[in-house]
Amino acid sequence: MPTFLSDPPSAVYLVLAAAVLVTGLVWFNRRDRKSLLAFAAALLVVGLVGLLDFLFESPREESVRRVKAMMKAADAHDREAFVSHLADKIQYKGESGDAVTVSREDIRRAGFWEVLRQHNAHVAAWDFARGDAVESGPDSVEIGFLAKGEADGKQVPMYFRATFTRQPDGQMKLTALASFDPVKRTNERKTIPFFPSGTK
Repeated sequence: MPTFLSDPPSAVYLVLAAAVLVTGLVWFNRRDRKSLLAFAAALLVVGLVGLLDFLFESPREESVRRVKAMMKAADAHDREAFVSHLADKIQYKGESGDAVTVSREDIRRAGFWEVLRQHNAHVAAWDFARGDAVESGPDSVEIGFLAKGEADGKQVPMYFRATFTRQPDGQMKLTALASFDPVKRTNERKTIPFFPSGTK
């Protein structure tokens, strides 16, 4: 399904809403068959676009859904649910800017799980701006978002760039992650505390 149908930008809905408004006003003023057909056609197009958007999940939408599920799992300290959204190997870039390879098992055994449990930390993600998404074909998308860990009245916010790639089972899973300062964004890298060191 083409992305412009399965995940239409807000501008598409604005244009379609304007078309419905204009054709509706024209029909209200004229009350003839031609203007009624134009109004009905505009309503039909809006309905079809909305239905396709609802029924088909784009790679970006699936990636956002998976990040939200990962945050929910991290908040509940559920390692298995968290790693179910990861590919076998992940490329991670922290403060050094060097890419390291981290396995799903490395993350399952990572030290940050114990820290989350000990401090009863709350984890959340937000600001999945559509403009931050970069698609590199139908099977890979990079999204940006803000996230934080919060415990004992202290917050550790970060900005993330996450790449999800379609796996042999047809699911989009996390294959690359980079973490940054939440204000300076990609101009200043940060490392996730207690994240596995991985291998270069």
